[in-house]
Amino acid sequence: MEKTKAAPQNGTTLNQQIQHSTAPIRSATKLELVAVHLLENGTNGTSSLSGLSGLHDLNFRNSVSVLRRQGIDIQDEFFPHQHTGGEQVYLKRYWLADRNQARKLAELVNLKRKARGALSLSREQIARYLAAIPASEQPKPAA
Repeated sequence: MEKTKAAPQNGTTLNQQIQHSTAPIRSATKLELVAVHLLENGTNGTSSLSGLSGLHDLNFRNSVSVLRRQGIDIQDEFFPHQHTGGEQVYLKRYWLADRNQARKLAELVNLKRKARGALSLSREQIARYLAAIPASEQPKPAA
């Protein structure tokens, strides 16, 4: 009995390099982490404080600016914060403008993940993020 090698009929190989790669998956970029942080916090928003404590991002506002330059509509407003020295300072809170912007941001995260060989956000995860954000920005009540 003679052994033969199994080969596909169309001339391609059975194994694709990505399935058997031993290269490690690269870590998430700072921009990807900030994007997911915005998605996770929904309408509660994020700030440089949460960016520093949760992401160790010393330039959170710069990351927000980069996302804005990529076409994501991120709203912001100042809020008072009393620091450990007792004085009051004003920081910015950032949140996604609406559900459509959250969808765009989730697509951007998946592009970043695909580029580094990581798994994309699941449809269920994206649906949970989108459900927490209104379909369109609601006007804030007058003070």
